[in-house]
Amino acid sequence: MMKFIASSLDAAKAKAKRALGDKAVIVSVRNLPSGDVEIQASDKPQPAAPISKRIEPTFGGEARAMVDERQTRPAAGARLSAPLEQRYAEDALAKLRGDLTRKSPSSAPAFNLSDKTVQGMTDILKPHSIGERLLADLIEGARQARIDEDLYRLETAFMAAFDYSPLGFAPSAPLMLVGPTGAGKTSCAAKLAASAMDSGMEAFLMTADAGRAGAVEQIRTYGDSLGIDYFVVETPQDVERALELYPPTGAVLLDTPGVSPFDAGDIAALRCFQEALKAEAILVLPASGDVEEFKEWSLAFREFGVRRAIITKFDATKRVGAALTAVHEAGMALAHFSESAFISDGMMPASAEFLARRFLASRPGRVS
Repeated sequence: MMKFIASSLDAAKAKAKRALGDKAVIVSVRNLPSGDVEIQASDKPQPAAPISKRIEPTFGGEARAMVDERQTRPAAGARLSAPLEQRYAEDALAKLRGDLTRKSPSSAPAFNLSDKTVQGMTDILKPHSIGERLLADLIEGARQARIDEDLYRLETAFMAAFDYSPLGFAPSAPLMLVGPTGAGKTSCAAKLAASAMDSGMEAFLMTADAGRAGAVEQIRTYGDSLGIDYFVVETPQDVERALELYPPTGAVLLDTPGVSPFDAGDIAALRCFQEALKAEAILVLPASGDVEEFKEWSLAFREFGVRRAIITKFDATKRVGAALTAVHEAGMALAHFSESAFISDGMMPASAEFLARRFLASRPGRVS
């Protein structure tokens, strides 16, 4: 799905026809406050940038054959369809699955609960499903606090246990959000777009999550609310076409579907989108969930190249240790946190101070 803006409806239709060919279909028309006309158009069932003949990787682990007589340059990521490289990707994913399922012979750290600091940190952290390794690192960090008070001990501990690296925005540094279904990637993309606009930049928002029920309506609502261009990109070629037609001048954000990091087809599709956009992949995880599953996901995405994570839904759960444990196990930096469902509230830069206050607010008898 592509968007075209012109001074009149006929001029906009002409733009769509030049870009998409004779099979361009007008999906919607909108009059803009400026007096211009904006249309959304598609050339489906043909791909947005037709290719002579090859196999296009799609989300879900299957492949779709697409044929067109017109010639164009090879799309980014097309090399992944080569049989040898596909087998290599499958072998790599199989090895990764094996590495993740094998248990390493390591014993849980022993804690001296007679120690005041150990007892205090354990009482605060354990109810949040904090993993043993992270718990040990936090206890060690808490010992470095110069003030004998829970808030300062926790803040010192979280500062020592994690790296913090908020995201920057630039056309030359696109961002691609990856992670499980329901993690909040689409709302994260909209919040990041809002943050970029608050800093005086423009935002260029795309979603590849066209198959999920309500996904297109969701991104349309966010885009209209923010007053920014948004694009539904079903293939890597759609990404390339959108960038060619509307060269971005601000933040560039791509929302992706929830996929399995253990499925070779899903990983190949993600790689195609990443290469088409030349983007940094950012992991998005909800604060609460199955600790072991989150750990395996974060380790798998670490192999994919992810180095930073966003944690969402702090407002939707009392226990918030699962995602933190997973990010710690994978050695990723914390980029941003989200504790509101409202786009206007934006994303907060990740910080040790927020984590310390959030953990204390969850203690029985405490008032946030």
